[in-house]
Amino acid sequence: MNTRIKRIGVAITFMLLSTQASLALARGGGGVGGSLGGSSGRSYSGGSFSGGSLPRGSSSGGLGGFFPFPFFFFGGTSSGGSLFGGLFSFLFLMVILYLIFKALRSSRRWGQQGRSTKGRGLGAPFMPSSGPNIRDDGENYSSLTPVDLTGRPITNSESLQRFGKSINFTRENMRYYAETFSRWDRDFLIGRVRQVFFWLQDAWSRQDLSAANDYLTTTLGNKYQSDLQGMKTRGERNIIKEPVLNKGDIEFIHSHLDEQTQHFMVMVSASLVDYTVDASQRILSGDDKHRLYYTEFWEFVWQNDQWLLADIYQEDALEVAKIARGEE
Repeated sequence: MNTRIKRIGVAITFMLLSTQASLALARGGGGVGGSLGGSSGRSYSGGSFSGGSLPRGSSSGGLGGFFPFPFFFFGGTSSGGSLFGGLFSFLFLMVILYLIFKALRSSRRWGQQGRSTKGRGLGAPFMPSSGPNIRDDGENYSSLTPVDLTGRPITNSESLQRFGKSINFTRENMRYYAETFSRWDRDFLIGRVRQVFFWLQDAWSRQDLSAANDYLTTTLGNKYQSDLQGMKTRGERNIIKEPVLNKGDIEFIHSHLDEQTQHFMVMVSASLVDYTVDASQRILSGDDKHRLYYTEFWEFVWQNDQWLLADIYQEDALEVAKIARGEE
């Protein structure tokens, strides 16, 4: 749009400058303007609108000096120069129209490109399909910021702001714990969270939780096993592809350590392709073309000398709401 306005502005400026140049020539009695405005043998004096009287209702070159085109475009055929002036004015008009046409065309092309950029479903960056554990480092997966259907960036900034105090407190708390217990080291915990995350997406999609004891508490493992059995009975399968959980999208919002228990809660902002099919591979729900971006809260407990996933909460869960309010 800015380019369009600039081009039209330049064209109009050029047109007005040319008009003033023609007017000056007419008033000086020289050049093409002078011949049209001053040598007709009539009662015209110069070429300006106020330069002379206009008897018999005649309109001639004098009017053109004020009109926003060179005044000689409207001049009569009172001299040999009028033919040249008319030709020059016609060419000048064509140049102006061409510049305006180019400006409009350029603006239209720019608008089409802008619409095509936003017309990609959720607008997520392309993620290569190479299994559930793609890019194990998880960092800098894409330089593009994903956007939603309205073109707004998909971020977890609101959640970070909501849990800002809890995040800062937990960071200091965990640093204190780590001075005595290495299992509370921040980098170690981030690695464990990602390990459990990728395993769970893969195991759930394959409908195989045989290794659950190494990642889930007994209670949560039994619950998920029951859910999978129900899907198998209905002939359904939930497929999860291309999960992404970057290290920078993991924030700890709660931590606790005493003589009986040790646990923490972490906010994960992840994305994946998630859809459910029946026995004939017909999609029942979800979307196999676009990524799903979401934020969840995972609670881990220390059992059997390892961190195990105990539960997964949504943002409106009571436990999470208490942490956000600073009650825990």
